[in-house]
Amino acid sequence: MKKLFVILALTIGLIGCGSKVEKPKDQVLKEGSVSIKEVQKAEKDENIVLMDTRSYDEYNGWDLDGNGIHGHIPGAVSYPVTAMEDGDMDKALERKGVSLEDEIIVYGENSQVMADKLIEKGYKVSIFDGGVETWAGKSLSFEKLKKYETIVPVSWVKGLLDGKEVSNYDGRPVKVFNVGWSEEAKPHKKGHIPGSYWVHTGWVEEGPLWNRVSDEKIKAEMERQGITTDTLVLIYGDPMAAARFGNIAKYAGVEDVRMINGGLKGWKAAGYEIETEMKNPESVVEFGVTVPQNPEIIIDLPEAIELLKAEDGDLISIRSWREYLGKISGYDYIKPRGRIKGAKWGMAGSDSWHLEDYRSVDQAYMRPYTEIQKMWEGLKIDPENHLAFYCGTGWRASEVWFYAQAMGLERISVYDGGWKEWSETKETKKKFLKGEPKVLNEESFVY
Repeated sequence: MKKLFVILALTIGLIGCGSKVEKPKDQVLKEGSVSIKEVQKAEKDENIVLMDTRSYDEYNGWDLDGNGIHGHIPGAVSYPVTAMEDGDMDKALERKGVSLEDEIIVYGENSQVMADKLIEKGYKVSIFDGGVETWAGKSLSFEKLKKYETIVPVSWVKGLLDGKEVSNYDGRPVKVFNVGWSEEAKPHKKGHIPGSYWVHTGWVEEGPLWNRVSDEKIKAEMERQGITTDTLVLIYGDPMAAARFGNIAKYAGVEDVRMINGGLKGWKAAGYEIETEMKNPESVVEFGVTVPQNPEIIIDLPEAIELLKAEDGDLISIRSWREYLGKISGYDYIKPRGRIKGAKWGMAGSDSWHLEDYRSVDQAYMRPYTEIQKMWEGLKIDPENHLAFYCGTGWRASEVWFYAQAMGLERISVYDGGWKEWSETKETKKKFLKGEPKVLNEESFVY
């Protein structure tokens, strides 16, 4: 029974909770192409998959072609043609909840290329004539990532840095930061986006718990990096590290923090040049506001305890399945193993250094937000609740927090101390669980 539970839980992760109930098909798609009416009918049929082959950024809501189209056809899954070679295609389709029993309608860039590949694998495929342009021409609605502008395309960054006029930009000062763990900036020296600066996360967090540094030190670090409250801060690098810095910057009071979708890999894939020259930003005298301006973004142990007691609050574990079960701690500097009693498992990745469940197959882009929504639905995570994400010490939780705010969730936080603080603090270190839960994500917290 236990083995069955584990298999079921891991299967939920692989397919993003996208399994479908078979229904008798009341229509058969014709070979070749389909009309807009057939696409509209397909929206209501769970055995027909609409597949958007454009970029992740266009699916999210970016109008990269200047045609006034923001987002994707409602109900469509995202699978860019450019992502076909990034990993196992069969696993990618399974992750999106697509099976051989489904009929697939593809639309978007190079949709014929995707259709040919799917047909080769045994799928029944049709192409939507005209794609999003035809859909828009009928004044039909689109869906998009609610705050898509916080996850920016590399092409948008390139245009901005080249001084071109770009959308979703109000003219404020801009700084780009490559973030990771290296006092000597080793990853940055190997090559980076031109004009970007290096940030070592050790400048904004410190041991032994690896919580954020004091508010005074955060303010001083923002000023040292030349950041004021009205600076547009663009982050990339190790996505977890970048999100950790971005989360702390938002906590401090930076109004506009955005993540570069695809990071350096996406930048190179677009054919843009990189540089190796090291530059230090010019510091500023004053950050501009009192730190923190957004204290609710990061919570500490007392708030985490209160959240576990609340009927409309959840502490979400962004840790691997083995960490959640208590088989491993995940870190060589954390000895205790287990999970916070009453916390829910939010999935994560294969180990403490990966976050496959929240990223594209190639690990460079944010996973399509519709897949994250389905994953959370299967995990009984209510986006209307106050959600506080935690991991070992804050990196993975910060990345998920960043995606959650892009999805438009408003009551979200990072529990800074995470498992390390909880498991090493006298008040809470005995309030943990190990092993497989009887029912996933329905354990209660009694304090």
